[in-house]
Amino acid sequence: MRRYLPLALVLLITAILVISLDNFLQEMVIQPILFTLWFAGLVLSSLHQSVFWGVLLFVALVLILRSLGRGERLPKTVPEKRYPSQGQVRRWMGLLERAENQRFARWNLAQSLRKLTQDILSPNERRDKQRAPIELTLPSDIADYFDAKLPPAQSLGLRQRLQTKPSQPSHPLDLDPEVVVDFLERETGRLSGD
Repeated sequence: MRRYLPLALVLLITAILVISLDNFLQEMVIQPILFTLWFAGLVLSSLHQSVFWGVLLFVALVLILRSLGRGERLPKTVPEKRYPSQGQVRRWMGLLERAENQRFARWNLAQSLRKLTQDILSPNERRDKQRAPIELTLPSDIADYFDAKLPPAQSLGLRQRLQTKPSQPSHPLDLDPEVVVDFLERETGRLSGD
């Protein structure tokens, strides 16, 4: 019985407030709202249709003028990148994967390996332009690989196009990139004195 005592008190207080404030709520809140809605409906129904069309045309004109006057503004926030930035390992993996099937990717890989070779074997040449550049003694196959131009698609025979890795490179870009990596490993070991 004691559990229901708070609930009974809340119900009793609510009933007293509803009975005593019923006229107050009706006179002070409900009647003014209903009168305002009735008056707004009366005003709207008495207006001619051309007033509504005029208001609509005015709003359209304002929107058109605002859109023409703005011009293009730079976005306030920097747009998000479409692709997340990738690390060096992922970039080199992508270069190697694409180089297996695409001629341009082979050339792109050769140029990336050329830049890597220059950065490793002549690091000061890039930073200090007044020093004489260190002459690189590259094997002829690697030098040809770095200086190779893209062969035109017509010069590749059907057999060459179908072969993924020819036994003997017919074009300097067909050189296995591992040869360049082995050369770099030997040279960096020789330069460090190992």
